[in-house]
Amino acid sequence: MAFWRGASLFSSSTAAPTSSSNTFGQETIERLSDRLQTATRTEDRRDAVRGLKALSKKCKLEVGTQSMTLLANILQGDRSDLDLIQLSLETLANIVTYEVANEEEQANLPQDITVQFTELYIKNKANVHAALELVEETDFNVRRSAIRFLTALLTNCPKELQEIILESGPMGVSKLVDLLQDEREVIRNDALLLLQILTRSNANIQKIVAFENGFERLFEILVSEGGSDGVVTVEDCLSVLLNLLKNNPSNQSYFREGSYIRRLVDFFELGSIGEKRWSAQKVTNVHLLLQVIRTLVSPTNANQNIVACQRTISQCGLLHRLCVMLTLTTIPADVLAETINTLGDVVRGHTENQQFLSSVMNTTGEAQQPVLFNLLYTMVAGEKQPFPLRISILYCLQCYLYKNELGKSLIVHTLLPQTENAASQYTLGHLMIIGYLSKDVVASWCSGIALARLVADSQQFKEAILKVVLAVDQAQTGAKTLMEISIDLLQNSSSSFHTRVAVLIFLSTWLSNCSLAVQAFLSIPNSISYLISQICAQLMADDRENLIQSLCSFVLGLCLLFNNNQIPSYTTEALERLINKRIGIELFQERLETLSKSEFYAKALQKPQLKLSKSADMILDYEFARLYKALEGSIGRMLTTQTMNATDKSLGDPLSSNLYDQQTSTMMTHYNDLIRQQDQQLNTYKQQEKYLLQETDMQKRKINELEQKLQEIKDQYSLLKISTKQGPDAHNELRAICEQQRVELEYLRNVLAQQQSSTMNHVANGIEKLNVSDGENHTIQAGERAALTARITELQEKLNSYDERYAAQNDEIARLQLENGVLQEKLTNEKRKVSLLESFQGQTQELIDDKTRLSDDYQKLNDTHQQTLIEQNDLLALCSNYEDQLTTCRNLLQSAGITIPNFLLELDDNE
Repeated sequence: MAFWRGASLFSSSTAAPTSSSNTFGQETIERLSDRLQTATRTEDRRDAVRGLKALSKKCKLEVGTQSMTLLANILQGDRSDLDLIQLSLETLANIVTYEVANEEEQANLPQDITVQFTELYIKNKANVHAALELVEETDFNVRRSAIRFLTALLTNCPKELQEIILESGPMGVSKLVDLLQDEREVIRNDALLLLQILTRSNANIQKIVAFENGFERLFEILVSEGGSDGVVTVEDCLSVLLNLLKNNPSNQSYFREGSYIRRLVDFFELGSIGEKRWSAQKVTNVHLLLQVIRTLVSPTNANQNIVACQRTISQCGLLHRLCVMLTLTTIPADVLAETINTLGDVVRGHTENQQFLSSVMNTTGEAQQPVLFNLLYTMVAGEKQPFPLRISILYCLQCYLYKNELGKSLIVHTLLPQTENAASQYTLGHLMIIGYLSKDVVASWCSGIALARLVADSQQFKEAILKVVLAVDQAQTGAKTLMEISIDLLQNSSSSFHTRVAVLIFLSTWLSNCSLAVQAFLSIPNSISYLISQICAQLMADDRENLIQSLCSFVLGLCLLFNNNQIPSYTTEALERLINKRIGIELFQERLETLSKSEFYAKALQKPQLKLSKSADMILDYEFARLYKALEGSIGRMLTTQTMNATDKSLGDPLSSNLYDQQTSTMMTHYNDLIRQQDQQLNTYKQQEKYLLQETDMQKRKINELEQKLQEIKDQYSLLKISTKQGPDAHNELRAICEQQRVELEYLRNVLAQQQSSTMNHVANGIEKLNVSDGENHTIQAGERAALTARITELQEKLNSYDERYAAQNDEIARLQLENGVLQEKLTNEKRKVSLLESFQGQTQELIDDKTRLSDDYQKLNDTHQQTLIEQNDLLALCSNYEDQLTTCRNLLQSAGITIPNFLLELDDNE
C-alpha cells in the first residue's frame, strides 16, 4: 500500500488531503484494504468490505484507488459468499457514480473522476465479464446490485462497455434481455434502464436484442403496465423500443414483419385517448408512442421500408386512429402537434394515404369540413395557438403535397379565375393566399413555404399559377397577379424579415426550371432593379440581412439560368452585362455563396422534418436547401463561362461593317450546321438512354429474383427457429446460399457501376464536344445543356436508388448472417443441454431402477415381518392356553390333597 500513499493515480488533478479527519480516513481505508487482502476468514473479509462501503462516498478517491482491484478480484473469485459479492458490487457502484445532490459525496473532486475509475475498472475485460455473469445469480440482492453496477459503467463509458459486452458473444446480450422476464418488478425495471443505455447507437446490439425476442418482451411489459395510461415503466419500455428502431433498417423490417405495428393500435383506443384529463406521464407515453411510429416512416429511412410501413399502418387502422385524434378537443396541444407531425410522415409520398387524409371530415362542429381545411385555418388564423402546433401543420401540409399531383392540381384549380359562386367559397388555396398576405409573421412564412411546395417539381403548376389574379382592394377596382404581389411584398418596407425570406423562397421555387415564370418576373417593372439594389448594398453585420442578399442573388441567378430571351431588355447577355457592370462577377458569387456558409442552411439540409422551437428559427426548409444545392453551382459556372467567352472576344481585331456582316452570315450557317449535328448527337444520346432503360428493366427483374431468393432464405431461417435439432449441414447450406447471394449482388453492382461509368463518359464526352464546337453559342445551347444536365441528374438519381436497394439487400444478408451465428450458438447450447439431459435421464433411470429394487426388497422384508408377527401371536396364544391348563392341574392336585410339584408352586410366584 506504500505505492498508493506515495503517489495516487489521480494526484495530478486532486490535492492531497491535509485535515486530520481525512488522514484518519486514509489510515482506516488502508487498514481495511490490508485486512481484505490478507484475511482468510469470510467474516473478516465481509466486515472489511462493509467498512469500505461506508466510506466509499465520503472518501471516494481513497477507496477507489486503494480497493478497486481487490473488490474486482472478489467478483472473479469464490461465488459462495453472496453477501460478500453484494457488498463488493455496491461499493464499486458507489465509486463509479457521483450524486451531486448527496451531501455525503466527497467534495473537490474532478468532474470526470467517475469516468476515470470506470476506465480503470474496464481496463481488464475480465472484470466486466465477471459482473455480467453475476446477473445470472438468482439471489435478489446480488442480481439487482450487478444490474445497477453495469448501468453505472455504461453511463460513464457506453461505447467501450458495448464493445466489451459484444466480445462476450450474443449470449452476453441475451442474459440481459432475459432479465425482462424476471417476475420481480424491481429487477425488471432496473434491466430496462440498463437496456436503454446499452442499445444506444449500436446496431449490432440492437439486432441481437431484437432477435432475442426483445420486441415481444417489451410489448408484454407495455400491456401489463396499462399501455399509454401506465407509469414510468411504460416510458422506459418505449425508450428502449425507440433505440432498437432508430437508424436500423433490419430491426424495422423485423418489427413490421412480426406484426408489431398492428399491436400499436391498441394503445390508441378512443376511450383512453379521449379522456379529458391527461397526466404528465400519459403525455410522455403518447409522445414516445408517436415517435415510434415516426421512426418507422422517417424520410431518412430506405424508401422500401418507408412504403411498406406506410402501407401496414394504413391497413391495420392506425392511420384512422391518428386522424380521429385530430378531431378530439381534449388532447393537449403538444400531443396534438406531435400527432400532426406523425400523420405527415405516414402520408408523405404515399398516394393512398394522402387521399385518405384529404377525405377525412371533422364532424364535431356545426358543419362538416375537411380536417385539412381546419388544420390550415389553424395555421393561418391561429395567432394564439402554440408555435409548435402551427409548424407541425405546415410540415403535415408539406408531406401531403409531396409527390401528390392530384392534391396539388385540386388546390391550384381553386386559385384560378372561377365563377362568382365558386370564388365565394374558401378553399385550401384561398387560405394559403390569405396567410401569405397576412401581417402575422408565422402565418406569412408558413404560407410562403406551403406555396413553394405547391408548385415544386411541376412546370405545369408553375405556369398555371401565372394566371392567378388577386384583388388589391375590396372594391376590386384593380387586380394584380400573384407574382406582382410577391414583388410588392419584397419592396414593402413594413414586411418582416421572415416574410421576405418566405417570398424569396417561393419565387426561387417558382422560377426554377420554368422559363415562362422567369419571363413574367422580368416583365414586372423594378423587379431586377430591386434585386440588384439589395445585392449591391453594403455588407451588414446582421447575418439575417446578409441572408436576404444571398437569396436575392439566387433569384437573379435563376433568371439568368432559365431565361428564354423573350424580354429584349433582359436577355441572358443583357443580364450578364448588367451583373458584370452593376455588381461584379466576384461580388455576385460571394453574395450567392453566403447562403451555403450559413448555419441555417446546414441545419435545414440535415433532414426533411421541420424542427423549429421558436419563430426566430423560421428561415429555410429542407426542399429549398436541396434546390439551392442543386442549382447554385450551375449559376456560378454559367457566369464564369460567359465571362471567359467575353474576354476572348475582346482580344480580336476590330472588323469593318461589311466584313462583320459576311462573318455573321457565315457564322449563322455554321451555327445551323452545328445545331443539326447536335440534334443528331442528341438522338444518339436518346438511343443510349433507351438502351440504359432497357438495361435498368433487366436489372429490376434481377432484383426481384434476388428478393424472392432472400424470401426463401427467410423461410429457411423460420424453419431453423422452429426446429433447433437440425445438424450443421443445414447451416452450411444456408451459409452457401448467403454467399451466393452476396456474389450475385456484387456482380450486379459492378455491372451497374460499369454502365453508369460508360453512360456518364459518353454524355460527358458529348457535352465536351458540344462546348468546344459551341464556344460562342452559349445562348442557343444553354437550354439544351440544362435539359441534358437535368436528364443526367435524373438518371444519376435512378442509379442511386438502385444502389440504395443493393445496400438494403446487403444489410438484409448481414442481418441474416448475424441471425445465423446466433442460431448456431443457440443450437450448440441446445445440444449441450440435450446431452446434459440425456446424462441426467440415464442417471435418473438408474435411480429409478435402484428404487424399484429396494422397493421389492422392502416388500419381501415386510412380508417376512408380517409372517413373523403372526407366528409370534400364535405362540403367545399357545403359551397362554398352556398356562391356563397348568393352573387347572394345580388346583385339582391341591383339592385332592396331593403334594404339588415345585414348578407349579413357582407358577404363583411368577404371577
